[in-house]
Amino acid sequence: MQDSLLLKIGLPIAIAIIMCGIGLTLSGADFRRIGQHPKPVVVGLIGHYLLLPLLGFAVAWLFPDSLEFAVGFVLVAACPSGSSSNALTFLARGNVALAVTLTVISALVTFISVPLLVNLALDWFGGETRHIRLPVGQTVMHLAALVLVPVLLGMGLRRFAPTLAQRIEPWVSRFALLLLLLLIVAISVTQHDLLLRTFPELGPAALLMCSAAIGGGFALARVSGLDLRDSITVGMEVGVQNSTLAIVIALTLLNSPQVAVPAAMYGLLMYVPAFAVVMLGRRAVAREQARAAGV
Repeated sequence: MQDSLLLKIGLPIAIAIIMCGIGLTLSGADFRRIGQHPKPVVVGLIGHYLLLPLLGFAVAWLFPDSLEFAVGFVLVAACPSGSSSNALTFLARGNVALAVTLTVISALVTFISVPLLVNLALDWFGGETRHIRLPVGQTVMHLAALVLVPVLLGMGLRRFAPTLAQRIEPWVSRFALLLLLLLIVAISVTQHDLLLRTFPELGPAALLMCSAAIGGGFALARVSGLDLRDSITVGMEVGVQNSTLAIVIALTLLNSPQVAVPAAMYGLLMYVPAFAVVMLGRRAVAREQARAAGV
């Protein structure tokens, strides 16, 4: 897999800008409510660290002749939620404060989940174990730069410049959607050769995994009794992964471009079911709010 500035620089910068806009919609009270009602967080973590790894290993079984591809799908499942899950949750009218909370917690658990699951996959599928060490400082900086700092900036703007925040807030959703679409198209163009070579083999598996993760997370939340907005959030957080981090780990810690290919494929195709949820979620939440208002 060839390095891409769009993957390594463009997408993270865009997500950071979007997260700043999302912060405009949040206040400390949103997070306090989650602390008072932790059930959605628990359900989200169960989905992310039980359902998603099971799906990763199940998809890995489809590649008995390729250890690298099998490990690649498990690596994707072991990584934390992608920062774009927060933006997509916002677009789908989910619970953004819950999404940010789950992203932060999953990033902290990553220090355990990546070495554990990847070593298990290497042993299970290849008969060997490679001990890897997740770069703690790099991961913390990645999380802070993409999630915490931009959200805090947006929240600060809302608190100290409410007039300006109110004026720009209606444009955030449109800007976020357009920016993500442009980046997906640009990344697809730059990785055109890679996608053509690997899509027939990896594309259906990646699309199956991300669709099952988002749908399974949503179903798990509904069965657990969560409301519609929280269920949309859990689905996004379970299925939308930090594929950029997975690519970095594959290239730098495992020294395997082949392991990075499933992560790249997943990182592009996960937006297909995610944007479907955005469209359906916005309509469903609007209908629910209309019924609650008696319209």
